[in-house]
Amino acid sequence: MAGVSLPEWPIGDGEMAARIRTHAWASTPLGALESWPLSLRTAVDLLLPSSFAMVALWGPQLIQIYNDAYRDLMGAKHPAGLGQPTSGCWPEIADITAPIYRRVRHGETVTLQNAHFPIARNGPPEDAWFTLSYSPIRDETGTVAGILLVIAEATRQHRAEGALRESEEQLAAIFANAAVGLSELTPDGRFLRANGEICRILGRTHEEVLRLTVLDVTYPDDVPPSLDAVAEALRTHEPVTLDKRYVRPDGTYVWANSRVQTLHHGPDRPSTLLAVTTDLTARRLAEERVRDSEERFRALANLVPVILWRSDASGRAYSQNQSFLDYSGLTQDRTQDFGWLDVIHPDDREAASTAFREGFRHQRFIEVQHRIRRRDGQYRWFLVRQVPVMDQAGQVTQWFGAAMDIHEMHEMQARQAVMVDEVQHRTRNLITVVRSIAQQTMARTTSTEQFREQFNDRLAALSRVQGLLSRSDRQPITIRALIETELHALGATAMPGRVALEGPNVTLRKASVQTLALALHELATNARKYGALAGEQGELWVGWDSYTAEAGERRLSLVWLEEGIRTRPDGTPARRGYGRELIEKALPYALKARTRFEIGANALRCTIDLPLSDAPRTPLR
Repeated sequence: MAGVSLPEWPIGDGEMAARIRTHAWASTPLGALESWPLSLRTAVDLLLPSSFAMVALWGPQLIQIYNDAYRDLMGAKHPAGLGQPTSGCWPEIADITAPIYRRVRHGETVTLQNAHFPIARNGPPEDAWFTLSYSPIRDETGTVAGILLVIAEATRQHRAEGALRESEEQLAAIFANAAVGLSELTPDGRFLRANGEICRILGRTHEEVLRLTVLDVTYPDDVPPSLDAVAEALRTHEPVTLDKRYVRPDGTYVWANSRVQTLHHGPDRPSTLLAVTTDLTARRLAEERVRDSEERFRALANLVPVILWRSDASGRAYSQNQSFLDYSGLTQDRTQDFGWLDVIHPDDREAASTAFREGFRHQRFIEVQHRIRRRDGQYRWFLVRQVPVMDQAGQVTQWFGAAMDIHEMHEMQARQAVMVDEVQHRTRNLITVVRSIAQQTMARTTSTEQFREQFNDRLAALSRVQGLLSRSDRQPITIRALIETELHALGATAMPGRVALEGPNVTLRKASVQTLALALHELATNARKYGALAGEQGELWVGWDSYTAEAGERRLSLVWLEEGIRTRPDGTPARRGYGRELIEKALPYALKARTRFEIGANALRCTIDLPLSDAPRTPLR
């Protein structure tokens, strides 16, 4: 009608309506959107607003036109699937769908329930299940021109049903093969189900048990408490436990523990009872053996000099051997209900109590170290262990414990801990020194080769002093040993008549050895390269002595004197950098030393005065 603007087709606000409107249909076998036949447009109008997944497959190539719900189940195949032949979109199931399409093209409607399709909608193939309806779409001439496919995915339901079946099978297997007796009973006590273990306990076949009630197999004296237990379970819907006797066909009885609980099955089926039955025969025999062995244990334990004890399953009733009573001065009565904690050192009492209570609660091996007060009031360290004794049902029947005196070993471990701390402290200082050496050497060298040579020399000096420190507990480090070690490393001791060392036997503090050794190394290295030991005529004299300062502080006074040192062509002494900075700055800071460094035309004099008793402020930086 002239002057009237027709709405865009297809009508709709969904994603697929918009995509269909804008798709390049002219490049597909369907042709431009305006040329589509009324039958195809009607099919599109039908499927777009539907909440069911629907797709129209049109033409000989079965070109796909689908709605938003179908888009959701396509996964990564969307949006390429729009306008694509279905064989190109779903090649992995072409052998399944091809015969279905042939039937529909002949006018047949095909419906599949819970059909399996191995589709690859998000990469690798996955198993999926669908309920599908394939219907023919006829054009204006009545010819089948396309197929309308309506899909409802049933993958989740199928998997849930499979998981349910598997769960039920597993439950049935567990019921049948459980190590405890399992039976399902009606409220009046008739057996509905029974596994192999309950049949063994009752001494009857499966068929015989299912013809009986629980009262038929209960020892007469235990019938009233059994009825009370069933009534309570039905009334409270809570589990009820009792020990009772079951009668076997030969007239003998067996003790067992039965736990009864109500099972609810929904409104269409009445509630039943689940009975979990454990054979107590082994446990009762074990309890009898425990009673029989009580006196034998007490007699044997009293012969052993080690502290031994035994307690009940709860850990409250104790029986200690005479060694413990003699050692602690306690009586058997005072040890009951954790009374033995009184002789534990107050600082260890809470940890010991916690360890034992946790062990009892979790039924596990206990090991703890704590101090026990001796009769004379002194405390000694003990290694204390306790193990559970289990019956055949895996239940703790009692506990055995032993305590061994480890006082001397504990003190040795404490000394070792102090030594480890000392090693760690030295290591940290050593790392700091190495870092400082590297930084200072790098700052004063101009080539990698020069840096390597000087850094290796200084590390070697550091290694030598570490060797002295490692033996210092047996062989104290003296100033003479420190100087001779450095001079020997440089070959200076092979210059008789040119090197003289004079001074008494003065022992150095370990804390000052490392930094002082580095300073002596720098002096000796410079003397060998540039100073008195570099030429043929120079001489080196090192003298030292100890004295007491005005404040009563013991100090070391050392003089390093070189004569006949090498000079430059201009007559000035050779320049020395790191060593002088170490002596003039690091020693005063790290060791509270007083130093003086003098270089003349032909001589070098260095004096170092440092305390022998005060600790240094901080590691060398």
